[in-house]
Amino acid sequence: MKETKCAKPRLTAAGIAALQNYDWPGNIRELRNVIERAVILARGGPLEFDLPITDLPPQVVISADEEMAAPEFFTEPEMLRRERDNLLVVLEKTGWKIKGADGAAELLGVKPTTLLSRIKKMGLRREEKPVSPTAAV
Repeated sequence: MKETKCAKPRLTAAGIAALQNYDWPGNIRELRNVIERAVILARGGPLEFDLPITDLPPQVVISADEEMAAPEFFTEPEMLRRERDNLLVVLEKTGWKIKGADGAAELLGVKPTTLLSRIKKMGLRREEKPVSPTAAV
């Protein structure tokens, strides 16, 4: 942005989703301020928007069956299991690509260093796919 004299930032899929899911009660002025702040803080890297967290993003729809089956709350071990399962799903989806466009960190909306720290903390490792004897022939 010329006004801020900052390097050109990168808009990620997670950033777009965050902007689309926010209600924008302050309208265009609030949007402008959020974007300017993100550009200044990004220093040419991916934009990260400082927005209040909403309970559920608008695109999330819970069916009546899911709502009735869902527990009222989750225990800490259950939350950790769900976080681990979610990380594994994203890592498999991205082929264990951590950073960069379409990497796991971008999809999750976290910094690559944060994601690497979580992977290490949870002891997650990429499974080596066995090579079949007929494939080598």
